[in-house]
Amino acid sequence: MNLKGIDYSNDIICLIARMLSVHTVTCIRRTNDGIAKSFLDENMQIHHDGIVSTADVEKRIPVSSRTSWETTNNRNSLLFDDQNLTLCIRLTSPIDNLDDIYLVTIRPTLQSLTLKVTDSNDINVSIRDKEIIAAMCYSACTSAIEMIKSNNTKTQLLKEEIRHKDRTISELKREREIPIEKTRKHVKNKLVQLGQLYNKDFILSKDAELILNDFVGDNITPLLKAIERAASLKAEIYDNFQIIIDDTDIRIVQESETAESNKVTDMGSREKRHARLISYLEKIEDAYNRTVNDGYKPTAINIANAMNVTSASITMWFNKHSEDAKRLCDANINLCKNSRQYFDPLREAIAGKRNKVKTA
Repeated sequence: MNLKGIDYSNDIICLIARMLSVHTVTCIRRTNDGIAKSFLDENMQIHHDGIVSTADVEKRIPVSSRTSWETTNNRNSLLFDDQNLTLCIRLTSPIDNLDDIYLVTIRPTLQSLTLKVTDSNDINVSIRDKEIIAAMCYSACTSAIEMIKSNNTKTQLLKEEIRHKDRTISELKREREIPIEKTRKHVKNKLVQLGQLYNKDFILSKDAELILNDFVGDNITPLLKAIERAASLKAEIYDNFQIIIDDTDIRIVQESETAESNKVTDMGSREKRHARLISYLEKIEDAYNRTVNDGYKPTAINIANAMNVTSASITMWFNKHSEDAKRLCDANINLCKNSRQYFDPLREAIAGKRNKVKTA
C-alpha cells in the first residue's frame, strides 16, 4: 500500500490530540521528500519542519515496544507528580515498514486524564492506568491507519474506474470522428464508379440518404457493398439512364446479409453446444479422479457430491445426451480416459446400452 500521495500522519496527530485532550504532538514520519518532522502546536495548528536529522532517522528503526512513557525526572515514581510526561507511540509505516513515531507531551502531569471520583478528591492516574491509555491510543491509531488505507484503495479503484470510462468514451468518440460528409463522399465516388461501369446515372433517394447516418465511421464497407449490389440489380432491370436507388433497395440487401449472418450464428451455436458437452464430460472426469484419489468408490452419488450436483441431475443428463457422449468419446479416446472405463453411466453410454434403453 503506497500512501505517499496523502499525508495520513496529520489525521493520526489530530486523533491523538482529541483522545488525550492535549495540544502538543510531534511526529517523525516518511514523506515524498524523505524523513520529516511535524508537530501540533497549542493552537491546534500543524507545522512541518522538513527533513530531519540523522538521529531522528535512527529513531525510526522498529523496536519490540510499541508504546512507552518518559518523564523529565524520577522515572520510578508511581504517580509522576508535577512532571512533564511524554507518551511515545510507534506505528509501522505503510510506506517503508519502519516506525512512524508520535510523541505526545502532557503537562504538568496527566492533568487532562485525571480520574474523578464522586464526593472525593481527584486521583492521579497510576502506571497501570497509563499502560491502558497507551494501549488504547495505539489500537485507535492502527485502526485509523487501516481505515485510511482502505479508503485510499477505494479511492484509487474509483479513480481507475473513472479513467477507464473516460478512455471508453474517448474511444467511442474517435470511432465517430469521421463526419457524415466523408461518408457521403465515399458513397458519391462509389456511385460515379458504378455509373461508369454500367453507363448509368445512379442517385440516392432522400430516404436512402438518411441511411448514410447509420454508417458514420470507419466501417462503411457494408453500405458500399449494399449500394453496389442494388445498382447491379437495377441496371439489369431498368433501361433508364438515370436510376434511383431507394432505401428499400439497400435494406433488401442488408436483410439478405443478415440471413447469411444468421447461418454463421447457427454454426457458432452448434460449436458452443459441442463445447458445453465436452466441458461437462471433463467435469465428470475431474470429479471421478478426485473421488478415487480420496478413497471413495466412483458411484453416481459420490461423483455427484464431487461435482456439487445431485445424482439425479447426472442421470437426467445422460438420458438426454448419451448419444452425444458416445459420439464425442468415440471421436476422442483421451476424453474421460478413466471415467469412461469405470463410471457406469458413462461406460454404458459409450457401449450404447443407454441408447437402447432410451429407444425401447
